[in-house]
Amino acid sequence: MASTLRFPAGTSARIVPSGSFVQCRAFSETSQQWRGRQMNFRPPSQAQPSFKTRTQGMKLADLPNDIGILPGTFVRPLWRDMPSIFKAPRDRWHMEWTWLKAWLSNHASLLQYCKRENTLPLLLSKRRHFGAKLQEEMYTAFAEGNIPKIRQICCDGLAKQLSTGIERRPKNEKVTWKLVKYLRKPSTSFTGLRVISDRATSIPDIPRSGIRQIVVRITSRQSTTTTQLQAPNGKEPTEAATVSTKEQDCTEHIVIQHLRWNNQDKGWRVWGQINPTTLHDAWTNPYFMPGLSAIERLDMIKDSMGQK
Repeated sequence: MASTLRFPAGTSARIVPSGSFVQCRAFSETSQQWRGRQMNFRPPSQAQPSFKTRTQGMKLADLPNDIGILPGTFVRPLWRDMPSIFKAPRDRWHMEWTWLKAWLSNHASLLQYCKRENTLPLLLSKRRHFGAKLQEEMYTAFAEGNIPKIRQICCDGLAKQLSTGIERRPKNEKVTWKLVKYLRKPSTSFTGLRVISDRATSIPDIPRSGIRQIVVRITSRQSTTTTQLQAPNGKEPTEAATVSTKEQDCTEHIVIQHLRWNNQDKGWRVWGQINPTTLHDAWTNPYFMPGLSAIERLDMIKDSMGQK
């Protein structure tokens, strides 16, 4: 029996049986697919009630906590995945310039949301620790089969996927997950934890409401132990039959978010994982495409949203 932490279909934060842990795919599958879960800030049509009307009168616990990745989120790839400076200088320049613009825009949105529209702390020194803590709690809860804990710290979509994986796990299988250590690599500023993106925006039509999303790159060594239990005489499984332990080096881009509804905080949760932005996305995504006027960019964004 392989000692992989088996996440349900559509997820891939796992320790593979052999080889090093390659760049993790998003919990929401591919970069093309997760864009389909983006927030839609278009004005509602006349035939549909507004978002404000649909959520009016709902309790804080009943309000949605999974409304997708903020549009235009740029996740800088690892150095080895960037275009070559010598072989493709134009592509490399576009990636670097897009990342710089996104970095400046992210800081502007954060200041606008936290200081001008609300009175909220920036928490700049705590962001990566929030990501590390939530990641460890999520994997530990998944290994232990602790569904209530998963629902507490994960957004609804991810919580449903992980809960399904737990329910499908054989009853005689016990899984233990352990964070061995953080890997201090250049890609994480030699700390094992690095904030790649930090964005925030208010939710239209709903006062004192908004969302903040942080992408934390985590490089770590993780261990999973799988134990198969025997059930003597048809009783409950109690005796360990086989034990398998695997260690793998992992590079993950964890998305954590903080939601506020009507000045009430829903706390920090794990949204899932996200793929780094590809060169294809950088050239074709209307949020990143070069040479567009503001009107042209807005029209392309509206068109792309209308096709989803």
